[in-house]
Amino acid sequence: MPTEVLIKAGHGGRVELRTGQLLEILNVEGQQICDFFAFNQQNRHEHLSPSHTRSVLGRIYVQRGDVLSTVLRRPMLEIVEDTCGQHDLSIPACDPQRYLIDYGLREHRSCRMNLAEMMMPEAIPYEYLPDPVNFFQSTRILADGRYTRDVSPSCAGDKVVLRALMDVIAVGSACPQDRTGGNGERITDIKFIVH
Repeated sequence: MPTEVLIKAGHGGRVELRTGQLLEILNVEGQQICDFFAFNQQNRHEHLSPSHTRSVLGRIYVQRGDVLSTVLRRPMLEIVEDTCGQHDLSIPACDPQRYLIDYGLREHRSCRMNLAEMMMPEAIPYEYLPDPVNFFQSTRILADGRYTRDVSPSCAGDKVVLRALMDVIAVGSACPQDRTGGNGERITDIKFIVH
């Protein structure tokens, strides 16, 4: 029987996976970015690393069949299904400083704080929290090296399915970024389903 966790708009959620289990990341209403983080259950200091994944793959975008690597360059998760095809490995999680400095907002939810809340029992210092893989986020690299962040192209029901290649703590944030338009007109829910 699958385990389901509904990650409410702007909030975080957490599941634990055993080696070989599948994690379905479901875009409930569409156009919602999911900041995704993962940690080795046996060593919380070994985490999913977008930069090492880029290095191992030799490219900046991921696709079905790709393996996502840890900070130790070990295989952590394999993408076995992807109905969206647009994901980002370059943008850090939104954080309280971004909302304060760029928008003058205090007490705005953020993906970094969602991660901190979900990993509180692990006592990882805030400054050491890793960057995310941003599922369903469209980031285009322009010819002059600049990038643009477009509205998520995901539709309701789009999903990414990951196979755990080690025992993993997986954390998702239904990104609360409501200032740049990346999540469409409003932020919505993400669902984790463990098979």
